[in-house]
Amino acid sequence: MTFILTDSSDESQRYQFTLGEAVVVTTSTYELYDLVKDNPDEQVIIIGPNVKMETARVVAEHFRVVRPSLGVILIRARLDVTTMSEALRSGIREVVSSDDAASLVAASKRSLAISAQLLEASRVVGSSNSRGKILIVFSAKGGCGKTTLSVNLAHALANYTNSKVALLDFDLQFGDVAVALQIEPKKTISDAISMQNNLDELGIKSLMVNQQKNLDILLAPTNPTDIEFISTDLIDTLLDSLKNSYDYIVVDTSPAFTDVILRVFDQADKCYLLTTLDMPAIKNLKLVVSTLEALNINKTKLDFVLNRSDIKSGLTTREVEAMVGETFSTLIPSSNDVSASTNRGVPLVIEKPRHAVSREIIDLAIRTDTFFRPIVDKKRGIFRRKSK
Repeated sequence: MTFILTDSSDESQRYQFTLGEAVVVTTSTYELYDLVKDNPDEQVIIIGPNVKMETARVVAEHFRVVRPSLGVILIRARLDVTTMSEALRSGIREVVSSDDAASLVAASKRSLAISAQLLEASRVVGSSNSRGKILIVFSAKGGCGKTTLSVNLAHALANYTNSKVALLDFDLQFGDVAVALQIEPKKTISDAISMQNNLDELGIKSLMVNQQKNLDILLAPTNPTDIEFISTDLIDTLLDSLKNSYDYIVVDTSPAFTDVILRVFDQADKCYLLTTLDMPAIKNLKLVVSTLEALNINKTKLDFVLNRSDIKSGLTTREVEAMVGETFSTLIPSSNDVSASTNRGVPLVIEKPRHAVSREIIDLAIRTDTFFRPIVDKKRGIFRRKSK
């Protein structure tokens, strides 16, 4: 079955005769989106010759993100270089002439073949990428809310995406995760030092503090002198092993590029770079971006988060984005409830999940999970989170 977006609902018989199969014709983009959701196995959309180019572009760009395997074919009464170029930039697979039925049939067959190849490739990649993902939360300036975001993000992933999560406090000198969650640090990463030459998964599991269902925590040392004995090789062993046991490893960091933090950046699948609306934090964020670029960290891993985004500081979000040269994906508002929940040792996403701050962090967790583990629910045609 093929979906046709056109300006006339009376064209179904013509398209059905041309393509030799059942078609569904709609004149509404909203109805088209619903049709695609309700039919996740269908892989072709044809956009009729009288549909505006702007509409065709929006449709193609939308499905290029939410359904990359689905092909969009554009029919035009007149083919020109401008139309072809704009179509290709939008993700439209082919453009055919409205008076060339044979080309439409051939384009449809080619598009279906490409869709089949993409689906097969995604299955292969999915099976090879089933190991846990490392998410690093970093700010080069203290006081930006790095630990608060790490703790709440880890809890949001565990509670709202059905994921098994490890939260690691890698601010090895001044880690605050234990304080933020009011955990007595009876065991920490320091306990791994004596085992680092023979550290297996069972040994690593013994280091973790179980916080709740689906969430375990590795605490920072209570004795700062232990730092010199925590090698990057030990960090590699920990991260590699944890990826076999957890869907996500959320890493809270120190506000500096230590050897340990650089090693985490190398292995991270997503880097949440945090700042606030003040010039020192913004200056540091720019330095972080340039440093990561010099270290050849893939820029597609970077995700920019603005904390306390609604405070009156004389700067707007757009001004900060212009200064940094990046766009913030998450805007977390300011609230005294954040500090109050930390003082009680209960993350805000757990204590008040409908709070404006909680909603932003929960949305970030769900977006992250959808990005790494998308799966289509064939009954409802929407992205759902899957358990490991």
